Amino acid sequence: MLLTRRHLFRACGVAGVATLAPTAAPDDWFGWLRANRQHVAVVLDDGRGGRVAHRPHERQPLASVRVVAHLAKYAEGVVEPDERVRVADWEQYRVGHDGGAHSASLRELGLACSNGVTADDPRRFVTVGELVAVMVRHGDGAAGDWLRGRLGVAVPAFSTEVLRLVLGRSVEVERYVRDPRLRLEVLGKSADVTHEGRRSWARGTWAGTAAEVNRACRALAGVLIEGTGLPGIVTVACSVRWDDGRVGSAAVLTREVDEAWHARAGELVRLVRTALAEPAVLREFHVSLS
Repeated sequence: MLLTRRHLFRACGVAGVATLAPTAAPDDWFGWLRANRQHVAVVLDDGRGGRVAHRPHERQPLASVRVVAHLAKYAEGVVEPDERVRVADWEQYRVGHDGGAHSASLRELGLACSNGVTADDPRRFVTVGELVAVMVRHGDGAAGDWLRGRLGVAVPAFSTEVLRLVLGRSVEVERYVRDPRLRLEVLGKSADVTHEGRRSWARGTWAGTAAEVNRACRALAGVLIEGTGLPGIVTVACSVRWDDGRVGSAAVLTREVDEAWHARAGELVRLVRTALAEPAVLREFHVSLS
């Protein structure tokens, strides 16, 4: 699978208004938003004058939507999408607690994974374009960290934050990659991390604002990123360009989401996408957050 920049954003989930999903029941996530305004930051802009902004400059955990920085750099053309990457070089950035993102990436790329964790043959090759695709589709942090180094993206590594969770101290990912004793320590302590520990840790991960994310999305018209890999955090970033040149964009950042609502994150994603096409849904966001 060769993912070119020209086809990147269609492959990542947005192909125009015709693909937008039906509106979810408005009493669901809208009710949650009304009850949790202090845990939400939103910028929605439908490109035709409709706009909702709620706490747009308040910093909140970004989860996977921070890859907009990686996508922006990739879109500059500094790396060719067909550049080959050895699987071992990609997987050296993998640290546990990724919610199955890496194994899902391996399955998509047709790489055997007998142990359910890493590729059976680390000597195989993938392409930069494929790593971009699995970073966006599955939230593969190892792909994001390889791309961070290759593209020169100025954001902290995903692995650095996971290492802080597991070890209880800050360790740079570069040290983890080259120090086998540290890797063994991480392996030994990974099983001790509790769900509540992950939830508490997630609150302190890399943060940003809805205004910043929305601005980045507008420069990448035609992208959809869902950040649901961290407990208690649901984030959505998307944009779409219509045939007349209008660009709609959205950044919705939520925190303190309980497990039941976290499991229903897909409903929020559909509402956000639909709000860019249907003014009535955009108004529901405005009413819920006013």
